[in-house]
Amino acid sequence: MKKIKLLLLALLIAICLSLPTQVGSAKTVEEIKEAGVIVLGTNAEYPPFEWVEMKDGKQVYLGIDIDLAQLIAEEIGVELVVSDQAFNALIPSLQAGKIDMAIASMSYTEERAEQVEFSEIYFETKNLFAVPTGKEADYQSIDDFSNAKIGVLKASVQEQMIKELFPDGDIVSMNKNGDLIESLKSGRVDVVLMDNVVIYQYETLNSDSIVVLDEFSLEDGSFGNAVAMEKGNSELKAIVDQVILEAIESGELDEIVAKNIDLSSQSQD
Repeated sequence: MKKIKLLLLALLIAICLSLPTQVGSAKTVEEIKEAGVIVLGTNAEYPPFEWVEMKDGKQVYLGIDIDLAQLIAEEIGVELVVSDQAFNALIPSLQAGKIDMAIASMSYTEERAEQVEFSEIYFETKNLFAVPTGKEADYQSIDDFSNAKIGVLKASVQEQMIKELFPDGDIVSMNKNGDLIESLKSGRVDVVLMDNVVIYQYETLNSDSIVVLDEFSLEDGSFGNAVAMEKGNSELKAIVDQVILEAIESGELDEIVAKNIDLSSQSQD
């Protein structure tokens, strides 16, 4: 009898270990209201979409995505709290219930849409290469990039796209766009690929050392930037979609974009 009980116990343990681990769940809108805050996950390395400045000894988050998140927080009637993370940690954080939404110049893709709930598109971009100043003539066609060491943001659509375009290429993936730019300037990579708004900002800030190759625009299979939420969180999605569509229709989103492009340029002068 004792042996049977031990066998049954071992079987029960094996069954439990084979079950999928339960992950956290994002808060409902009512729970967000009760908490008084909505937690935004972002990667503050994307001026003019999001970046950090020090004011009075404190970190202040600025950018297009931060302003959009603030509009969402105001619509719900709560305070905005920012969680700055590596870009490739944002979807896992959503799935684990550590953040309520992610806004980080994240492109809607079909692959990501299987993992998270996406809002309406709030911004359209394209992808461009940047190279060190003086190296422009090295790239006369897209094939010329096949032998280059190409830097991309880890877990970005640019990373996925460049790996598909050059499956045998020398691809360097990093967690921060700022690190990619510094690597480009120091020669650790030959080329970087980013969305056009971000890469133009970095070109402005580093006009003596990098240049954007406007003639090589790449389609990445994305559908523009959107807000990501926990899969199935239709209640929060409805509010976010409403905020986005109203901001687009009223012209407020255009004003937010223009303001932050100007601010990000000034802040790095």
